[in-house]
Amino acid sequence: MDIIHVGLCIADRDFAIALARGISRESRCIQFHMENGRSCELILVDEGADGDSSAVQLTDIRCRSDPERGILYRYESCSALARQIVYQYYRITGRPFEPMDCRRSRLVAFAAVSGGTGVTACAVATARMMRILYGKRCIYLNLQTVNDSVRYFRQEGGAAVRRLIYELNRSGERKERILLWMESVIAGDGDPDYLNTSAFNEIAEDIDEKLLDRLILALDQMGRYDYIFLDLGDDFRRRDLHALKRCDCGVLLRQREPSQETAFTKAMLSRVTETAPALIQVLCGLSSGGERGEKVCGVCYDRTSFIRMNGQIRINLRRNYGRDIAILTKKIAGICSEYGQIRDQEGTLR
Repeated sequence: MDIIHVGLCIADRDFAIALARGISRESRCIQFHMENGRSCELILVDEGADGDSSAVQLTDIRCRSDPERGILYRYESCSALARQIVYQYYRITGRPFEPMDCRRSRLVAFAAVSGGTGVTACAVATARMMRILYGKRCIYLNLQTVNDSVRYFRQEGGAAVRRLIYELNRSGERKERILLWMESVIAGDGDPDYLNTSAFNEIAEDIDEKLLDRLILALDQMGRYDYIFLDLGDDFRRRDLHALKRCDCGVLLRQREPSQETAFTKAMLSRVTETAPALIQVLCGLSSGGERGEKVCGVCYDRTSFIRMNGQIRINLRRNYGRDIAILTKKIAGICSEYGQIRDQEGTLR
């Protein structure tokens, strides 16, 4: 269990929103639902309101608080309420809460519903723009079985990749040795750094959900990066869907004409939308990009932004393509800096 879903059925909507944001800042493992909250396993209601066995009442009077009976003082500190919600979850469901790893780095997953959308270029450009706009350090990891990221990065430091995977598989507790081998497979000059892509390309099929979690944890424990960018491509294997579920923000690239997408593509889009906790959709290949909505943006088709130098492709972010990438970067930063993600019935951020 990674997230506790809590329904808010409180008459004072402003208080409910403030409560959700305050508690969410204390714990990223609690997610609140303003609409359709009755479907959650734990529901916060006003004192005296009708509720079933999953309801926890909020009282205005401190002396009436009784956690064993599911009554909490609504004006308690947010940290105390967060702890009480974890206990109430156990009291109601009988299952101990298993929080996700407390990562310092933000995890952003890039994927595409079909090939040819430029997901690799988008991920690389966004990592660079994140450093330009916010001074954040990013590391890029390509998990596609077949990928073209070698066009953007020199292949360095790949000799120890298999040894790193061996150490990660052998034990998740050998922190010092894992970090030592991790250092040997990281290349780049910080704009962005990257794990040797051709070496990982050869063993991409061997990386399952558990191994990916250990790899991300090891990168986070280095304490060097603000963002970890995963390039998933359009494979959507079980591991990739697991990464989308765990990420702080997902970026899904689509063709410029969604109406021309096949039934399979639409079905996959629906599945990804349900999986990713916070998803930004990017329409690619437009004549003009820019803002398309709160969770949608466009990226223009601008071949002049891609310059080949010394066998590598360098992306010029000062042109129209860079402008659109800047809009996407700001959306990602906005989502990743929001500890309290209050969702309505459709799953959109409020």
